[in-house]
Amino acid sequence: MQLTAILTIAAIILGLLVLIGLIMARLYKRATRETSLVKTGSGGRKVIMDGGTIVVPFLHEISKVNMKTLRLEVARVAEQSLITKDRMRVDVGVEFYVSVNATEDGISRAAQTLGDRTFHVEQLREMIEGKLVDGLRAVAAQMTMDELHENRASFVQEVQNAISEDLLKNGLELEAVSLTALDQTPFDLAR
Repeated sequence: MQLTAILTIAAIILGLLVLIGLIMARLYKRATRETSLVKTGSGGRKVIMDGGTIVVPFLHEISKVNMKTLRLEVARVAEQSLITKDRMRVDVGVEFYVSVNATEDGISRAAQTLGDRTFHVEQLREMIEGKLVDGLRAVAAQMTMDELHENRASFVQEVQNAISEDLLKNGLELEAVSLTALDQTPFDLAR
C-alpha cells in the first residue's frame, strides 16, 4: 500500500514538472543572430540581443527587430534629378546599406520608431527616403558636375556623413553608400 502511494505521488510530481516545462517552453521567446527582441510591459523595457526571455500574455508585449543589413535603392532622374553647385542637373542612382544599430538604445529606438518595417525593405525605404534624398541634395548642391564625376568617393563620403546622424535617430546605422549611376540629365527632361 505504501509503495503505490509513493508511486502515485512520484507520478503526480513528474506530471506537474512536465506540465510546467511545457508551459515555460511555450512562453519562452528567443533572440537569434538575425533578430533581436524588445520586451515591454510589466517590469519595464528590456532589450534581448542574445538569449531569450519569458513572455507572459497580458503582462508583456514582444517586438521583433531585424538585425540584417538591408539595401535601399534611391534613384533621382528627370524632374527629380539633383541640382549641382553650377546649376546643372544630374541623374543619380545610389544604394544605401543600413542595419539596426546593434546597441540596446539602437534596437529600442528601431522598435519604437520603425516597428515591423525593419523586416520590409520597401516600407523602410518609404519611411526614410526623405532623409536619404535630403542628404543627396545637400551634398550635390555643394559640388559642381565636374567635381561629382571626378570625386565620386568624396561625394559618397559626404553623403554618408550627412545622413548617418539622422538615421541614428531611428536606431539605424549606415554601413555603406554606393553610387551606382551618375550622369547629366538630358536637357529635354530637366525642367
